[in-house]
Amino acid sequence: MAALPFPYSQAANAIENAIWEGRAEEALQKLIHALRQKPDDRAVRHAAANWIERIGLPPGAQKRLRNGNPELPEDWLDISQMFGELQGAGRTYAEAEAKTAAHFGCSNRHVQRCVAEWRRASAYREEEE
Repeated sequence: MAALPFPYSQAANAIENAIWEGRAEEALQKLIHALRQKPDDRAVRHAAANWIERIGLPPGAQKRLRNGNPELPEDWLDISQMFGELQGAGRTYAEAEAKTAAHFGCSNRHVQRCVAEWRRASAYREEEE
């Protein structure tokens, strides 16, 4: 008897069958249900990863996932944290900005945008709590 493909589970098999038969909504519902179950099912995670990899993101989907918000600057969190630590250590705004920009090899304006985004996110989080 031939060995089963690794990993295998009945839930994953049902999901993959629904995908191959073109029943995408049913497959998605089964996948969501299986992923929310307590036991860890490697076969279901494998099926989910394969499906996500095949589907990919169509053009413009990244912006839709961000709810239309612009993309965050690269390394914005690291830049903001370093800036905050330098200011917390007693540096002035200008000193902290210059040292952070030199460390990350970016402009002062980029540091300002990152810090502004960090403050906006912090204010939003405080409002939610």
